[in-house]
Amino acid sequence: MMIVVIIVKRLGRSPSLRITKEQAAENRARVVDAATELFREKGFDAVGVAELMRAAGMTHGGFYNHFESKEALEAAACEGVFAKSVAKVLAIAEIPDAEERRRAFEDYRSRYVSPAARDATAPSCPMVAFAGDVSRQSAEVREAYAAGLRAYLDAFERAGDPGEADRSRAIKQFSELVGALTLARSVAAAAPELSDEILAAARA
Repeated sequence: MMIVVIIVKRLGRSPSLRITKEQAAENRARVVDAATELFREKGFDAVGVAELMRAAGMTHGGFYNHFESKEALEAAACEGVFAKSVAKVLAIAEIPDAEERRRAFEDYRSRYVSPAARDATAPSCPMVAFAGDVSRQSAEVREAYAAGLRAYLDAFERAGDPGEADRSRAIKQFSELVGALTLARSVAAAAPELSDEILAAARA
């Protein structure tokens, strides 16, 4: 009996159990990453669990090892993509030199409404990707999106000129960027010259 107890205790401290937990976390992250790409490209409702699990290289049955529902995954995807977007803007906000920060922020806004951003298969900005779709989703997803948008606007305000810091101004500026990119993407195939005109006006 003593030998059995010792073996069980040793197994409890075994590295293999820690690796299993690490692998589970990695698998969950793979599912979130794959789902985020598909949701950004197709929208929440157009992607089923089977498709997103195939994209993650995992079986359909493994989905519920990581998430209670597709809505929970949608919320996690929102949280993840917003976290990355907010981090980019906060990195600009934390540049100590005011002139360098101003140039970096201008570059960020210019890239936001660039032809490359318009022509991407899926928009990198969660607001452009999800804004038209999120109001039809569950409360869990809507709340995750709202929290992410609030954090993004906070960061966007901080990244602006400290002498002109103003919440309303930041919201106005960012709304113009989102609207311009959305409109430019909507007519890129049918009226490319109009799409270019919209982007050029936004950059100006």
